[in-house]
Amino acid sequence: MWTSMTGSSRTTWNCRSWTDRMSRTRWSAPLALATALCATAPCATALADAPDFPVAAELLVDGVFNRCEGIAFNGEGRLFVAGNSAACRVDVDGTVTRLTGLYTNLGMAAIGERDVLVADFGPTNAFNHGPNDDGIVWRVTPEGEKTVVGSAMGDPNALLVRADGSFLVSDDATDEIFLVSPDGETSLFTDAIDHPNGMVLSRDGRTLYVAQIFESIGPIVPDDRIWALPLDETGMPAGDPTVAGRTAEDGAPDGLAMDALGRIYVAANGEGRVYRLDPETGERVLIAEDVTNIASLVFGQGEFDRQSLYGTTTYPEGKVWRIPVGVEGAPLYR
Repeated sequence: MWTSMTGSSRTTWNCRSWTDRMSRTRWSAPLALATALCATAPCATALADAPDFPVAAELLVDGVFNRCEGIAFNGEGRLFVAGNSAACRVDVDGTVTRLTGLYTNLGMAAIGERDVLVADFGPTNAFNHGPNDDGIVWRVTPEGEKTVVGSAMGDPNALLVRADGSFLVSDDATDEIFLVSPDGETSLFTDAIDHPNGMVLSRDGRTLYVAQIFESIGPIVPDDRIWALPLDETGMPAGDPTVAGRTAEDGAPDGLAMDALGRIYVAANGEGRVYRLDPETGERVLIAEDVTNIASLVFGQGEFDRQSLYGTTTYPEGKVWRIPVGVEGAPLYR
């Protein structure tokens, strides 16, 4: 996922096409809850008849956003999208309600019963201004109240909540993934993967899958790799990452999602396609195409279709799509 700031205004920003864009400490917590939840996931009841892939993506929101990127369902099954430098709610009929303004609109993740986290580059970013440490992670309520829960990082992008309430934050302008503890302490989680973007956790909690969106950002050169980073029993890195799969060449893999069977869905931003990767077999399946600059993915919850992915596209204008896949998503921590 990416965006680009051209000013410091909270409500004014500009995002270009993906071809143009462009003392640390460690804190750990047990994975017992992660293993227990994943081991009992109701995979057998999560399946429907698989569609014939690739499927045609269906528009849910069109003509509202100039740009949008982050997307998440909260614990109540409500859908939230980060777009037009704001956090917004999206209803089942596609109605959009603006909740609160942001500097930028990057990744989202649900946290707690009602709230969402939103990644925000802040007033500057590495793509336009060079290295910085003014990135922000907000916690936003359904009523639009926001508080800072993460800081002291460059350009926060994708977010992943862990079983203990801590969360990971990727910075795709660097090689850094940060860990923010429940009390707000920010530390380096890993710098083993260049330009990390979307992240998902394996069902047993022992592997972190990470999309590498760029090979470099000066100049912008897209990448195509999805990495598997082994984790120990405390959830910390436990070895070198290996390549788990790839998009097509120069696919610029962005957001990730995982289904109840442990398969990974990849938003290939540079291709305008969604792929499914099976980390066990290495199989890659084209799920959908013609979704230009697809950025973020999440499985449906609440009144939305649980056997569909919902995704955002960033350029040439922000859209929200539904992509039927015939299987429910893996459980997510909040």
